[in-house]
Amino acid sequence: MREGGRLVGAGRALADGVDCAYVCDVAVLPSHQGTGLGKAIVARLLTLTAGHKKVILYSVPGKEPFYAKLGFRRMLTAMAIFEDPPAALARGYIDET
Repeated sequence: MREGGRLVGAGRALADGVDCAYVCDVAVLPSHQGTGLGKAIVARLLTLTAGHKKVILYSVPGKEPFYAKLGFRRMLTAMAIFEDPPAALARGYIDET
């Protein structure tokens, strides 16, 4: 999303067209957070991914309540491999197990 030629919010989705869609990299400048822009970006991505059996979201730790309001639920089976596991642990992306 642009405001006066300046990028203030963005997001993307990757989907296979049938089974799984992946929403990621939703970002809104701090000056525009709380204005409904993030919600509008996610709503647009969900419209574009409608019909998939599942929509998976990757987010930064602490934003879960925002996405829960939009219908997302925490997964119990997600796994990841990070280039720098200690940094990912410190940032709250993974646990020690």
